[in-house]
Amino acid sequence: MAEQGSMIAQVLSRDFMIQQLEDVEKQLQKDVVENRKGGHDEAADLDTADYAAAHDHVAIVLAQEKAVSSGQHGFVPAPPSRRGRESAPPLDDFVFLSRDPIVSLTQSALEFYFDHPDSKDKVVQEEMPDVRRRGAKGDVPMITDRHLPGVTARRSSNRRLLDQFSITDPGWVSSLVAMGVRWLRKRHAFNPTPPQPAQIGNRARVILVGDWGTGIPRAQRVGTAMRRAVEQGVRDNRDVQVIHLGDVYYSGWKFEYQNRFLPHWPVKPEEADKIGSWSLNGNHDMYSGGHAYFEYLLKDARFGKQNQSSFFRLYNQNWQLLGLDTAWDDNGLKDPQGSWVKQVVDQNKQKTILLTHHQLFSAYEDGPDMGKVLGQKLGPVLDNNQIHTWFWGHEHRFIIYGPSINVQNARLIGHGGVPVYMTHAVGDPYIKPAVFEDRRFIPPGGLERWAMFGFVILDFEDSRINASYVDETGFTVKTETIV
Repeated sequence: MAEQGSMIAQVLSRDFMIQQLEDVEKQLQKDVVENRKGGHDEAADLDTADYAAAHDHVAIVLAQEKAVSSGQHGFVPAPPSRRGRESAPPLDDFVFLSRDPIVSLTQSALEFYFDHPDSKDKVVQEEMPDVRRRGAKGDVPMITDRHLPGVTARRSSNRRLLDQFSITDPGWVSSLVAMGVRWLRKRHAFNPTPPQPAQIGNRARVILVGDWGTGIPRAQRVGTAMRRAVEQGVRDNRDVQVIHLGDVYYSGWKFEYQNRFLPHWPVKPEEADKIGSWSLNGNHDMYSGGHAYFEYLLKDARFGKQNQSSFFRLYNQNWQLLGLDTAWDDNGLKDPQGSWVKQVVDQNKQKTILLTHHQLFSAYEDGPDMGKVLGQKLGPVLDNNQIHTWFWGHEHRFIIYGPSINVQNARLIGHGGVPVYMTHAVGDPYIKPAVFEDRRFIPPGGLERWAMFGFVILDFEDSRINASYVDETGFTVKTETIV
């Protein structure tokens, strides 16, 4: 398949996905009744049991999705500033990124189908007329520039709805969904052996970005800004490393790394021996069982130093960065990582920086399982105040937290590539333990307030780290010195 890049507008709509899940569920039921075996070329070895398992999963998830959205929570649009104005549509109308693996697998299957050269349902490379949301800095679509022709959007009150649409070849898509469900049920084995620790310079530049793998134009713009940071680091004779904190959407299929991640990664293939590339595992990477994450992304020469392991150590004289996999066990920490962290921290004198996809705590997301396993398995080093700094993603925000749970510096940087609403005004109080949140948004000329994307540059200066928080336009939003 040719590189397609950005996501498709309709597949990012919850209403559209409910329609498609209904059609897929009916087709899978037919597949089971007809004792179907095999499928599209990508799913040729399926059997009836695979279709039956997929049907059961889709049927359950469809009922759940109709009742409660599995999309991004906590981004309710701000009320209109003037009386009589319509409020912004729900985020699910524009950016439905589900935390349910079956929904995400179905989105991946649909995009694979729509982008395949043999598909009769084609994609148009231009924005849908009613979602032309452009920012003040550069002519960049706020979400995506690709859509299905003939599927028009309409409004009912403040909702954006799509015309009913049925794919031309439902059997093709059902086989792709069944294959995805099989990958999920038989996920890739966890690699319990970390690679050899990688020594970096005392004046290294480490670039961090989280939740970047959407491939949409604004995420590509983040990649361009990161590339400039890479080149500046090289000109300054720094050892440069670039680290992704996980999540390639929708569910970590090979074509998603091919189209949405690797072409826009700020390290060029020919630079693999000179500039380090690292990627954590995210929950969306695991929604297809992690097979492409371990067997495709980590086999790319740029990520060769990871040795197909999802946890690793970088170090210099004063600091060590420990990247952990919190997604193989979703919102957990697969063994032996907990004991490995304790051993590494106890045996080395450097200050420790943790890098994870999931968060230890949150100002916005709540629940009894939030960071529970992380807190338990890393309890020995947390209790001994051995974790100096921690960067994580998962939530699509940029927040600086005050000292919490024995972590001196905790930073949420999950704002790399997923469009979300900015729901707070600049002057609103921060929600503890937050001490800073980037409250800026891109004026769309409409009702939506799209939060800015960004990434982090860590410039190591012996015992100090100069941190620069940079947005998608290349503007430095905030700086701090970590000591």
